[in-house]
Amino acid sequence: MLQPGSSNKHVKHRHLRLMAFREIFSTLPELLLARSRTSTAELGFLDAEGCISQSLSYAQLFAESQEYARRLVSAGLKTDGTDIVITSFSDHERHIRTFWACCLAGIPVCPIPPLHPEQSRRTLFLEHLQELFNKPTLIADDDVVRMVMELVPAFKSLSTSRLSAVIPSHSAHPQVFPQKQPKSDDIVCFMLTSGSTGNSKGVGLRHSNLLSCVEGKIRHHETTSSSRFLNWIAFDHVACVSEVHLQALRADSSQYHVAPSAIIRNPRNLLDWCSRLKISYTFSPNFLLAQICRDVAATPYKADAIDLSSVRVFISGGESVPVKTAVEFTDILERLGAPRNVLRGGFGMTETGAGCIYDTRNIPRSTKDFGNVKYLSLGKCCDGTSVRVVDRDIGAVCEPMQEGQLQVKGPTIFREYHNNPRATAESFNDGWFITGDTALLDEDGNLYLMGRDKDCININGVKHPTVDVENYLEDLRIDRLMKSFVYVCPMRLPNADTETYGIFYQHQVVVEDPLSQADLRYIAATNRAIKNACTLFCSQAPHVVLPLPRKSFVKTALGKISRSSLAAAYLKGEYHAIQQSLVIPEDEAGEAEQAPTNVVERVLYEAVSSVFGLELSSLKRSQNLFDIGASSMHLMQLKQRLQEQLSIADIPTIEILQRPELGDLADYLVQVSSRALSNPPSEYNPVVCFNPSGSKPPLFLVHPGVGEVLVFINLARELADDRPVYALRARGFDADQTPFTSFEEMVGCYTSAIKKTYPDGPYYLAGYSFGGGVAFEIGKQLEHQGSRVAWVGVFNLPPHIQFRMKELVWVEVLINLCMFLALITTDDFEPLKAALFKEHPELADSDEEPLSSDKIIQWVFEHCDQERLSTLQLKLEDFRRWVGVAYKISCTGRSYEPTGFVPGALMTVFCAIPLPSMGTREEFKQERLALWKDFARDGFEMVDVDGEHYTMISEEHVASFAEKLRGALARAEQAFSGRSEPPSRHRPLRPKQNFEEVPIIDFSLAETDMEQYLRQLSFALEDVGFGVFINVPGFEDSFQKELFKLAEDLFSKPREWKESLGTNNSYALRGYFRADDIIGAHKAYAEAYRFGADMPAPEGRADEEVPFWLRLHEGPNQWPCEADLPTFREKMETLFERYHALNLTLNKHICQLLDIPFSALDDFFPAKTEFNSALWHYFPVTPELQKEAQNGFVQGMHEHRDPSTFVTCLIQSRAGLQAQNHEGKWVDIPMVEGGVVCNIGMQLMKLTGGRLVATLHRVNTLKIDQDRYTIPYVLSTKLDKPVLPLPQFANPELAKMHAPPNPRIQKLMAIEDPLVRSGFARLSLFPAVTKKLYPKEFAEGERMGVL
Repeated sequence: MLQPGSSNKHVKHRHLRLMAFREIFSTLPELLLARSRTSTAELGFLDAEGCISQSLSYAQLFAESQEYARRLVSAGLKTDGTDIVITSFSDHERHIRTFWACCLAGIPVCPIPPLHPEQSRRTLFLEHLQELFNKPTLIADDDVVRMVMELVPAFKSLSTSRLSAVIPSHSAHPQVFPQKQPKSDDIVCFMLTSGSTGNSKGVGLRHSNLLSCVEGKIRHHETTSSSRFLNWIAFDHVACVSEVHLQALRADSSQYHVAPSAIIRNPRNLLDWCSRLKISYTFSPNFLLAQICRDVAATPYKADAIDLSSVRVFISGGESVPVKTAVEFTDILERLGAPRNVLRGGFGMTETGAGCIYDTRNIPRSTKDFGNVKYLSLGKCCDGTSVRVVDRDIGAVCEPMQEGQLQVKGPTIFREYHNNPRATAESFNDGWFITGDTALLDEDGNLYLMGRDKDCININGVKHPTVDVENYLEDLRIDRLMKSFVYVCPMRLPNADTETYGIFYQHQVVVEDPLSQADLRYIAATNRAIKNACTLFCSQAPHVVLPLPRKSFVKTALGKISRSSLAAAYLKGEYHAIQQSLVIPEDEAGEAEQAPTNVVERVLYEAVSSVFGLELSSLKRSQNLFDIGASSMHLMQLKQRLQEQLSIADIPTIEILQRPELGDLADYLVQVSSRALSNPPSEYNPVVCFNPSGSKPPLFLVHPGVGEVLVFINLARELADDRPVYALRARGFDADQTPFTSFEEMVGCYTSAIKKTYPDGPYYLAGYSFGGGVAFEIGKQLEHQGSRVAWVGVFNLPPHIQFRMKELVWVEVLINLCMFLALITTDDFEPLKAALFKEHPELADSDEEPLSSDKIIQWVFEHCDQERLSTLQLKLEDFRRWVGVAYKISCTGRSYEPTGFVPGALMTVFCAIPLPSMGTREEFKQERLALWKDFARDGFEMVDVDGEHYTMISEEHVASFAEKLRGALARAEQAFSGRSEPPSRHRPLRPKQNFEEVPIIDFSLAETDMEQYLRQLSFALEDVGFGVFINVPGFEDSFQKELFKLAEDLFSKPREWKESLGTNNSYALRGYFRADDIIGAHKAYAEAYRFGADMPAPEGRADEEVPFWLRLHEGPNQWPCEADLPTFREKMETLFERYHALNLTLNKHICQLLDIPFSALDDFFPAKTEFNSALWHYFPVTPELQKEAQNGFVQGMHEHRDPSTFVTCLIQSRAGLQAQNHEGKWVDIPMVEGGVVCNIGMQLMKLTGGRLVATLHRVNTLKIDQDRYTIPYVLSTKLDKPVLPLPQFANPELAKMHAPPNPRIQKLMAIEDPLVRSGFARLSLFPAVTKKLYPKEFAEGERMGVL
């Protein structure tokens, strides 16, 4: 097993390295500060041709990051570690700047990979991040922010354009390094593990981890200040962060970064640029090494073409390197001047800060020198990491050459997965991190990987659990694919460079029988659908997709199918006969060969021919890219070539993945080319969301005369009034937009946008300066359309503005905008204006923008505050367009004169110190602002605020302004609620329709016919309160039957076994209980097993007791051991995940039905998912029970409404559930295979003022003649957030309809504290256990009459 050879030691390098390590750093900011003072190293960014497009010194990086950090703090981000930033950029430069800005401010940052091209996968990923990091803040380009807000509206974000306009406040300085010193134990960043279904784990890396790992690498590889690094891995990968960026910084070395596409498009660029830049240290995964070997073999380098004598380290990780590839690649490097120990196999993970084990020995010259070894050794540990291999069965450390479980430990290794205590607990054993690999150590301590503990496929270093891919395929409901018989099998073909995978499944067509041509076409269509789906999911097609006979899927002793056995049988050729029998003869397969029919098709064929090395004449429209071996590298090369040759800015990868056949891809490219030529303008939407959350009606803020809304950022942050905040931004800022031409056009556009955002009102409107008049007119339009306006706010604007608007000629607008941006002070205004007129006398009598506007703006820039100008980073073209927008806005106001009033609205005028030309504050108030009283019939007030006209909501004054704004809004709410609403404004009180059966709702209609779906949903939720949903992805009948079989296995265990897992062992009341033992109304002829969100038991401080309600809601589940119930936990947790996704989707559908924003429901759910679920076993009716029946009922579960829920979902094995219709008749809820029963709870009925109905229901044992199993699920709402009717549903008449009928429930609901109330509600379900575990609370509950 030993790999021969040893490394040479270089005395000079050791000396330089030791000098570097005389410096001691405990945090990364200390390191960057030190480098900023003395380093001459370069941080360079390369373009697609490998040329340095931008270069920074470490001093520049520190200064710019420090400034950026102050902006983050000024934008409202907290520096105590509670706020987390997520970054999404396509380039290294912005990632690195933002990383250091967050680091200097003490804000943990998580760089994320490019969002998946498929929308559903993007949404899942973003929702997972929202929950994992407890509502983080995304920093990204405007386009990415817009896309994220469309998918997950509640996601907090700061676009780079908004952030660049934030003015760093003085209060931000003390919160940024070096004024604020971080601790070595603080978390710097979260790096995400590979998570193919959105379930990535967040690995928290601390200053101490990162410094330990890079110092270990430097010692191991003898890196020095003369080293030069080249990186082409994206910044979201830990290899970029620590392997290159931080290691180079610690070693005081120069580093260069280039986009991954530049190397993947042409792998030889890696060697060429190493030569050009004299690189010492770089990285390449195995798949790229193999491609370089093939390229060089096909076109060898000429003598002295490149020089790699400077290269010292070529790391390869992510996938094992075959010794054949290692020898060939090292031979190439050696011919080009590099030593034979340059290529270094390494082991590392996100959790270890990238590589922590490397082999620095020489690569032998022949594969024979490796003996039986197939893959490169990974060598020995760096300082800061220890390794051991452990026997899984007995836990003892393995002897050399003995396979076992790989574990690592040391200061380099992370400590926990963020917000995932269960995964953390499962990943550590006595302080040793369990990597999930099978490995062995040879006699010299060199590491060899032998496999993975769990089945997963490795695609170019990215690992996808096989079960994730299998679930994805099953959820797609591919035609004729048999459920529960699809297996994704990792494999490595003989002599292959990289790993691949195969898909083996059972088809509805019996493949072992004689097959007709129709059968073969059916199978080919299913194979094609599976291949395309896998390609979309994994970014690489499977090597083989093959249906097999049922007998091929042989179960192990534990009842599982061995994926490795399937792969081994395929590689041995055991399925060859089946594979050959499924081949469709060429003349049956489709069209004949056909030459390209248009220019685009010819370009595509030529590109495919070049990228894949195929004869042009062999290509045809039916050719599938994946049938000719397309990899992710091929697709990137093809994408780049097509973009260049067709002059298309971007061809989304998803479009290629979804159209692997050349004909389909060509047709798509023709359409894209046509659209590119027509170049339609982007759609304008004036609404900008600053805060999506809150239970109150939103506040809409209209821009001031400059048209931009960034001035409202701080105000939206400070307001904190439990309401969303939106702003209206003027049209014309984008190059393809034209500004408004009239005041009426602007008001009409904004009114429509507000109605679309928040359809029902009541409306709260305000505007800054010019925007105050616009807000007033919007209020009038809304009232005219039948909506109600509660408040209009005017920020320091008089009603009569014509004279002022006519003063604002183009040059006045220019100078006012400079003052607005604090480029000049108020005192500078007139002197600058006079100097400008002297320099450009032609401006004195000019109104419109002059032809020389660029020169004039440049002159003004030169005479402004240069430090402020540098901070804002204004581009002349963008600023000129901004002045044009502001000028056009002033023109629209030249004819504006207010008339009328907004009925029912309170008007508040905020009075600041006016512009110097307007006199004193009191003069301005009495002579100008007070005139608004003539246009306010139902309430008028004037409120003095701090600051001047341009500074009243600046950082200095925004807190006091927000306080006064909250007061005005509260007064408006009080006045509005006390005002009787005209009867015509009520939503009609439609009587509830009676029902004789519970409706069945086709869930798939939500994707194909939303109007029909909402009609079905309306009757089910507004009239019945129940519905049975069919065609719900993930809830197929086969999956439900698996769960019910596990339920049967669970409840068939001896009672002693079940009671050992009883609720009396759990303060969270999780586990088994007998419902027929319960005394009182909750008694049921059933037994059950309760679950909730798995959490550690809460712990209080030494001097504090944990509140009883918290102990009830948080705690671990009691899971049966795997040996007793194999797959039970896995299947139940899968069910909980699917229930969670269904609940979130239903919430959105309900919001659409009610025409309310998604946030109206989302705001009630905590960021960290909490739920309640149970597995129920209802006993069959007995003769004795039949005798006890009264009115056709024997209590299986008492009649009730769900008192503290929004929506309950349930799957059932057979019927037995009944709902009471409006005439008092009990209606059976049908048993529908694969169906999901959903019903409305009382809290959602309350929130909607009775619009949605919570219906009495029960379980009738008389209807149950065989064992009945059900699994209900409730997504928990925030315990501390009171549920009150939404304003549009706050109707006293409707409120009468949802009064709780049960006296005990009424007493329970009378408990004021919602947290205490939730605790007693939980205790009331288990009086006997409550008396034992919570004696004090039990006594109190008895006294109150709730227990």
